[in-house]
Amino acid sequence: MSKDELTIDFDEEGADLLLSKISALIDGIKSVEHVGSLHLFRNDLEEAIIELRLGVLDRLEMKKNSLFLEISLDALGYALHQLTEFLERGYFFPSEFWNFSREGRKYDTQVFFGKLSSRE
Repeated sequence: MSKDELTIDFDEEGADLLLSKISALIDGIKSVEHVGSLHLFRNDLEEAIIELRLGVLDRLEMKKNSLFLEISLDALGYALHQLTEFLERGYFFPSEFWNFSREGRKYDTQVFFGKLSSRE
């Protein structure tokens, strides 16, 4: 993965949770949603948070244990589709989700969805 790529991996439970949060944003019930997640940092899993904020632009900001996504209705609709398909099929195809701008970056960051591998 390059510095301009990010993969968000899901198991079924995580995909279902994110699906419900995205539905609330699309339905206008909320304009901001928070999703608890896990973050792999130096081979250790740590608690992390994903903040989804309904917006006009698609942009992201990453900090050690946080991912902030300002996300358009178009991107939310596609995420809803991708997550629904994942829950039905058990895999993402295509894995490419969306491009997000990042402050201070020359190129957009391509976000991919992937299936979380079990850690034994």
